Amino acid sequence: MTPHREEPVPHPPDPPIYRDLLHRWAGAGRTLPGRRDHEWNRLAAAPAWTGGTARVSGTPARRGDGR
Repeated sequence: MTPHREEPVPHPPDPPIYRDLLHRWAGAGRTLPGRRDHEWNRLAAAPAWTGGTARVSGTPARRGDGR
C-alpha cells in the first residue's frame, strides 16, 4: 500500500459578523483564535523561581508542617 496524501480541507470564509468581531477584538488587543498570544508566551517563558522564593505555590501548607 502506498501512503495516501491528505488533501487540505477547504474552509468556507467566515460570515461577516465573525470577521467584524475578530476585527474588533484585534483592535482591542485581545487574543484571537489561530493567532499567537504574546502575553501567554511572555508569562509561560518567565522563570517560576526568582530570588529563592516561589512565585506560585500548589498548596498553602508551610514547609515542614507534616502535610
